Amino acid sequence: MNQKQLMLSNMYTFAIAGKTLSFTKAGEELFITQGAVSQRIKSLEKQLGFNLFVRLTRRLELTREGERLLHALNQSFDVIFSELDDIKFNELRGELYIGAAPTFAQRWILERLPDFQQRYPNLNIKLRVKASRLDFQHEPVDIAIYYSNNEHPGFYHQRLFDEVLVPICSPDYFDEYFTTDESAATQLSNSTFIHCTESLEGHEPSTEWSVWLAEQGDEDIQSLDVMKKTFLINHSDMAMNAARNGIGIGIARKSLVQEYLKNGDLMVPFSEVPSGLGYDLICMPGQKNRPKISAFINWISSQVRLSNT
Repeated sequence: MNQKQLMLSNMYTFAIAGKTLSFTKAGEELFITQGAVSQRIKSLEKQLGFNLFVRLTRRLELTREGERLLHALNQSFDVIFSELDDIKFNELRGELYIGAAPTFAQRWILERLPDFQQRYPNLNIKLRVKASRLDFQHEPVDIAIYYSNNEHPGFYHQRLFDEVLVPICSPDYFDEYFTTDESAATQLSNSTFIHCTESLEGHEPSTEWSVWLAEQGDEDIQSLDVMKKTFLINHSDMAMNAARNGIGIGIARKSLVQEYLKNGDLMVPFSEVPSGLGYDLICMPGQKNRPKISAFINWISSQVRLSNT
């Protein structure tokens, strides 16, 4: 056995021992003796040039270097065994774990997902909704779709589509506030501004309204204080419902509000503007060609094209 093969064998032994924190239990799982496990770990430590365990009287603890190596190995072995499943089953079965923001999942993905299920009936979907970013290092996610700026260093990513911001309000609210002879700036200044922070963690609550104001050609509108009279919520669909119920005028991501605009529950009293952000699909590097991930990427790309026709 050459040195690389020996190191790989020893690393797998270390992964089992690191999981159990016991050479005895690792030996039982690997069908070798406790002494053989100990010798493999010592051999690996010699190859690496640093210790992996702190050997206490009655127990083992990982060193900091051991913790880092174990984390890397667990990820690597997960990928290896997943690839083996791909080869054996063509991978269009089992589970596909998708992460997405709540309202995008509800208003965009779920409406289209039956088509994906029909195409791939043996592939089970696990959909995790979370407004903040999922941690690929610590959560078993295959694909995530974020509302963001298309910057994802260290990941494969592709922009699905750019987003547009539209002011929205109910027809009754429009009749009350936006049918007077006053200027648009005055009409808006008398309104309650609905702010939504979903998928905008770390940003000011007024972020999306500020983007819209900055694109207006009217200096009086640009200078409006949208935080003077507000309704703030962290869920996009609830923000839309707040507008539908006449609480105020909201700023919506157009892709998520189409149903309400079509059925007349909401209307757009002022012009739309580019949000500067969009929906980005991301996955771990090297994973996009796995059959189930490639199938989903191709499918959702086709859905984006259909929605633009």
